[in-house]
Amino acid sequence: MTLHHALDEMNSTLRRTRARLLAPLDLGQQVVPDDPEIFVEDVLLYVMDEWGADLREQGHVLEQDEEWKDEENHFPLFRLHLSGGRTLFLHFTGHYPEHLHLTVSKAMRRMHQFSDAEMFTFRLPVTMDPNVLLFGLIDGMKQMVIA
Repeated sequence: MTLHHALDEMNSTLRRTRARLLAPLDLGQQVVPDDPEIFVEDVLLYVMDEWGADLREQGHVLEQDEEWKDEENHFPLFRLHLSGGRTLFLHFTGHYPEHLHLTVSKAMRRMHQFSDAEMFTFRLPVTMDPNVLLFGLIDGMKQMVIA
């Protein structure tokens, strides 16, 4: 499975996740908290868990790398094991609350190495609304598939 095909599959699964989770905007959750762990736990991990459930239905496995901990930016690292045998890293980085980025890269044979030749990065919104984060993921993935 090529990286382009894998990204296309990830994007189509994200669309199903969005359709399943689409909910009215909660105006009470517009304020981004000072503590980045609240954002990660309440929004980012929630969205990734839901996306992971939809990926599982297609035979893929999305798992958080529990050994990864970056005290500076607080964002997680995920491994996506595709049904065809390929593994991708999904690495969230940024400076909370100013910006958030997702880097998707091909994993190498040693699981802690990645390919910078097959890597894409895009910016995501920092928001307490999971729907907005999902739309950001879909838009970013769409741009990667088109490129």
